Amino acid sequence: MRETSVHIADRRAQRLALGALYVILVVAAFLSLVPFYWMLISSFKPLNDILTIPVTLVPPRPTLENYQLLLTQTKFAQSMFNTLFVAGVNVLLQTFLCSLAGFAFAKYRFRWRNLLFTLVLGTVMIPASVQLVPNYILMANIGWLDTWLPLIIPTAANAFGIFWMRQYMYSVPDELLDAGRLDGASEFGLYWRIVLPVTRPALGALALFVFTTSWNEFLLPLVYLRSEERYTVQLLISNIFRQRFQQNFHLLMAASVLAIIPMTILFATVQRQFIAGLTLGSLKE
Repeated sequence: MRETSVHIADRRAQRLALGALYVILVVAAFLSLVPFYWMLISSFKPLNDILTIPVTLVPPRPTLENYQLLLTQTKFAQSMFNTLFVAGVNVLLQTFLCSLAGFAFAKYRFRWRNLLFTLVLGTVMIPASVQLVPNYILMANIGWLDTWLPLIIPTAANAFGIFWMRQYMYSVPDELLDAGRLDGASEFGLYWRIVLPVTRPALGALALFVFTTSWNEFLLPLVYLRSEERYTVQLLISNIFRQRFQQNFHLLMAASVLAIIPMTILFATVQRQFIAGLTLGSLKE
């Protein structure tokens, strides 16, 4: 009887803890969504309605004029294409090169392997602010200023991506690779036909990381780009607000709404692989 009472009390405590957790998650989700809701409704308001007090939670005079002005009076569409191109190339290059390097570090035994991997990880300790001036001088000397190359080439094979793929590729059985060698597969064939299909969750997670970083990057385009025709979307949004359209919050809100659409679509597409990569990619040697 006493044991049954203890079990009932434990179940009640678990239900209370689970209920409290749900309450906290609901409140956190609400607080996270409020800024997005405010941005969305403001994009359909004229400027005067955005600045009007008291604040209205529903647009009293909804209009699409903000989006029309944004697309006709600025080069927002061009900047969206520029950002998609840069982010897409970064995803392709980094997923390929980082996975290739991770495969080598995980499945091959060669001299100085651990030392080389330690040096790769050591690059993470160098602050980005320290690298900015030397990289700018280098890009200026080789004629890459006002091009997209400084936004792509220096990060084509980065330490985080190599570490991420190396850790995940430890989950690929060596026996599977040996069987592929017996069937006559080349070393690159092992990587392309056996390892990559097995590590798709890690690749999906890495691709989302890379795309998010490239899409939200502001400092590097600000440093390297000069022509407005090559601006990325983050740089153009800043330029709209700070220079050409002072205090035009309605255009800023409309641009921000359009800027988050690709990220939303991408996450909805690869969320399963992203979550699987996070939960299964922590194997150690």
